[in-house]
Amino acid sequence: MDCWVKIKKHLICNDKMMEELIELYGKPTLFNSLIPETNLFDSLANSIISQQLSVQVVKNIKRKLYELGAVEKFNPDLFITSSYEDLRNCGMSKAKCDYTKGLANRIKKYPDFLQNMINETDEKVISDLTTIKGIGIWTAQMFLLFALKRLDIFSAKDAGLMRGVKLTYFNGTLPATEELENVTGRWSPYRSIGSWYMWQVANAQPTIKGKGNN
Repeated sequence: MDCWVKIKKHLICNDKMMEELIELYGKPTLFNSLIPETNLFDSLANSIISQQLSVQVVKNIKRKLYELGAVEKFNPDLFITSSYEDLRNCGMSKAKCDYTKGLANRIKKYPDFLQNMINETDEKVISDLTTIKGIGIWTAQMFLLFALKRLDIFSAKDAGLMRGVKLTYFNGTLPATEELENVTGRWSPYRSIGSWYMWQVANAQPTIKGKGNN
């Protein structure tokens, strides 16, 4: 990440907790490249499949789907040509079968639908994606963050992120909306990077020396 020095300086200057987190976890691996993913459909399908499931469950479902389609990445044809029974046997719910088939048919009809989003604003991407059944704000935000590599995304709807924020800044308690915005606002325009550190805290539950809303 060529701009890491600039991002690091911004985070530390605006949020003293970030200095400890950066020392603890090092340089984020979130954006080894700021170039958008080449297979945007794969990324979005992954987000849909991952909704409200554990990492291990998602991993098993994906493995079975890859075997079903004899592919290494998701493509529209896999979901269009596969029967509901085949998809359900891979561990997908009926609703997620509907959602992925709906997305696949949309991309088949409008091949540039996702590619055009590379040059659109975050707000426009969210607005366009949430017209598709099964894609809500969280899924759209994860697409912005992981697929389009947008640097200023924070999702208050992500349980892991909120856990990290609570542990780091609020002694494990749920913050009010204004308090949350005060913390994440310090990271802007690099809230995606701040989010990465919150995921590390949520997963590792380290001892943070300076907990508290400061």
